[in-house]
Amino acid sequence: MGKTALVRQYVSSIFSDTYLSTVGVKISKKTIAVKDQELNLLLWDMEGQDNYSLVNMSYLRGAHGLLFVVDGTRGETLTVALKLRVESMKILGSGIPSIFIINKFDLEPEWEISEKVLASLESKGVVIYKTSAKTGLNVETIFNVLAEAMVEKK
Repeated sequence: MGKTALVRQYVSSIFSDTYLSTVGVKISKKTIAVKDQELNLLLWDMEGQDNYSLVNMSYLRGAHGLLFVVDGTRGETLTVALKLRVESMKILGSGIPSIFIINKFDLEPEWEISEKVLASLESKGVVIYKTSAKTGLNVETIFNVLAEAMVEKK
């Protein structure tokens, strides 16, 4: 889905076409400034699962914000992300800031997720950004928007 590629692009400005599956969770750190505050973001890159029930939901405890990464070229990943959102809200509450990321915008002609589906989700209050880990499109933006929402929530 591109979770690791997005984190690497954000933290280190690096993109690689080499696919390495995350096992368990990989934690990265980046310090940023938000509203005159210095924030230390700890980014938990959780292993991807085609079956959301296999995700270790205990990783979510203590989270202050969530990014749900969807592979635009694989429509089923949206279904998994939506189920993950429901389960995570049970643990963290519905007020936690969250963003859906539809990744691989550089491959948009191959997307299996229609604009109509995305518009329907947005009309229900789901925050959605289109990104590309490869080109860097909106990568910085999504993390900054989430960080600002977390600061406002506190």
